[in-house]
Amino acid sequence: MNLPRRRWKFARPARNAELEFGSGRSNRHRDRRLRILIMAAACLVSAILVHGKGPTFGFRLGQRPSRDLRLNVDEIQRRNILRSNAVRQVREDGVAPRMIHDPKPIENLIKSLEDLGAAAGKVHQVEELPPSAIQSWGMISKDLFENLREANDVPERRDQFARELREAFNPILREGILGSAPLPRIDQNATQFAIRLENEPEQRSRIVTRDKVSPERLSRPESEFANHFVSSFRPPELGQRLFDLIDDKLAGVPTLTYDERETLRAREQARAEVQDIFDPFKAGDLIVRQNQPIDAETLDLLRLEHDRYVSQLSFADIFERWLAAFGLCVSLYALFGYYLSCNEPRLARDASKILLLCLLINIGLASMRVLTIQSWDAESLPVAVCGMVVTIAFGMDVAIMFTLGLSLLTCLALGAGIDELIVLAAGTTGGIVTLGDIRSRTKLIKVGTTIGAAFFLLTWAAGLWQRDPLDLILATSLWRGVWGIMAGFFLGGILPFLESYLGLITGISLLELGQARHPLLQELVQRAPGTYNHSMTVGVLAESAAEAIGANALLVRVGAYFHDIGKMVKPEYFIENQPRGQTSKHANLTPAISTMIIIGHVKDGYELGREHNLPEPILDLILQHHGTTLVEYFYREAAKRDASATNPVGIHESAFRYPGPPPQSREAAILMICDAVESASRTLSDPTPARLEALVDELTNKRIHDGQFDECGLTLKELAAIKKSLTVSLMGLYHLRITYPEAKSA
Repeated sequence: MNLPRRRWKFARPARNAELEFGSGRSNRHRDRRLRILIMAAACLVSAILVHGKGPTFGFRLGQRPSRDLRLNVDEIQRRNILRSNAVRQVREDGVAPRMIHDPKPIENLIKSLEDLGAAAGKVHQVEELPPSAIQSWGMISKDLFENLREANDVPERRDQFARELREAFNPILREGILGSAPLPRIDQNATQFAIRLENEPEQRSRIVTRDKVSPERLSRPESEFANHFVSSFRPPELGQRLFDLIDDKLAGVPTLTYDERETLRAREQARAEVQDIFDPFKAGDLIVRQNQPIDAETLDLLRLEHDRYVSQLSFADIFERWLAAFGLCVSLYALFGYYLSCNEPRLARDASKILLLCLLINIGLASMRVLTIQSWDAESLPVAVCGMVVTIAFGMDVAIMFTLGLSLLTCLALGAGIDELIVLAAGTTGGIVTLGDIRSRTKLIKVGTTIGAAFFLLTWAAGLWQRDPLDLILATSLWRGVWGIMAGFFLGGILPFLESYLGLITGISLLELGQARHPLLQELVQRAPGTYNHSMTVGVLAESAAEAIGANALLVRVGAYFHDIGKMVKPEYFIENQPRGQTSKHANLTPAISTMIIIGHVKDGYELGREHNLPEPILDLILQHHGTTLVEYFYREAAKRDASATNPVGIHESAFRYPGPPPQSREAAILMICDAVESASRTLSDPTPARLEALVDELTNKRIHDGQFDECGLTLKELAAIKKSLTVSLMGLYHLRITYPEAKSA
């Protein structure tokens, strides 16, 4: 494994690092340039996302403008949907139902009458008609029989009768008869039909009024069909008597069938042929009055005006606006960077963390752009999720500033006002403050519910301030509340990804990591049981000390479990693993070699942790728990031997120091103190409270004077709290109690 050389060089303390590494200054300049480049690129992307496609459309449904809104472009035409649809409906209603005409039933009826006439022409009495005729037509009157016999007694008259029959039925042969089967509800009251033969194309359809195909109308004596039927025969009495014979049979021979597919096609075509109707608007026309709510039609008109305005912008106008957006983004990034450099200097110097922050800002802006395509008020979701991710990664203070910056950029992109900024920033901050240590998935759901409630209440208050309609306030508040709750669920879903690929660490992963079944801890207890017991005890001490100053107690406890895993590479060289009475392995080694073995457990532990995928915060604790402290015993032993040597060569203190770096966090500093105190307390023959307190003070002050806590951010007040906590914990560990003087009796 290739590790950074500066970490493993046996050197002087970190405060002299610049002398040790000749290229340190150039490295810092290179890192600074890299951070500036990252932020500049992020500013560029943010400006593109903020600018979007052009000027922001800043109106929403139900909004009450603070001034009269008039048209600012030359002319626009708004599609009048109501009028267009009304005309389309009229055209659709005007399409006659399509019917297919099958004249075979009428042909059969004509053939049956021809057969009846032919039969009558061959006999002299009505009683002599064949049974088939009686079965088809029932009893025939004598007058009709005489008329039929006379019209069919010779071939010439029979042919004439056939022609007259066809002429009489010609109207319904051509137009058909409507059956009793019900039509679709929409066509039940149709007054006309488009009729065609089954084998004819649609273009050959004929428009026929309903009364000409209705069997009820056809069978009436005064109907047009009845008059035509009667007048088609000579004499007319024959026609009248034949009509009386067939009038009740017309309803039983329907020839028209409803063509649903063709009817729907014709109506769709009729609607499609209607062009949209547009209402013209000219520059200066009033769109909506001051303090009047914007309805859906007005919102469409405002959007049309906005789109027309954007389409008329020149490249110079667009570039000017983008440049303005870029300048605003630069100012926000600069303010955020200044905050980090003043309050989080270690974070500000870490290019990878700066890159992660910039990525989260732009992921939030890009997500906002996607989610706001629909009017779901979903811009709150990416702000809430990104804010909580930053809380997990960098802490509450950084997350609050990050959320404020992302909320500002979001409002800038959407053209929203100060009320929207307050809703986004304050609502997300409510979740950030309550997030704390995540030790279960349900914690994220609770935090999401908190954010949702905050979004709901703040949106309601903002709506009342803007005098929006109550229904709009309720809808917007509910949407925002839902997105807040969804933020908790969404973060719970992506949390394993964040832990695996971004190196973020949560209470959940720490609890899983600190279980005794972890392979490294199992191996440690087998190969170096003394070190294992020492690590467990340090974990108890460190957790209490971290709680005393509000540091991450779970992180420092789990870190303590792993901080000495490197000792199991050569466990016999560490005193806690040596059986009592056994000669130390260092007896036959020079102090320099012994020092290298002792110091090497840090490097070995780091490499073991990397091999077993321990998270970066745990690896940092392994590297930093000794800082650049001096291995005093072997240094003094080396100095003693050199002084008594014939040719002393001089002993350099730097060769007997740990490579560092010194603690970079409060948790690492706590672990350093607890590790030293726990080891030293075992050497006390009589661990009284006073001796334990003196031991804690001595070891802590020695590291203060050695500069080990210069880069971790600990205050003197916090150090005092740590020392007090350690003293109390050690007293409990050794079952000691403070003896108080007895009160004197009065």
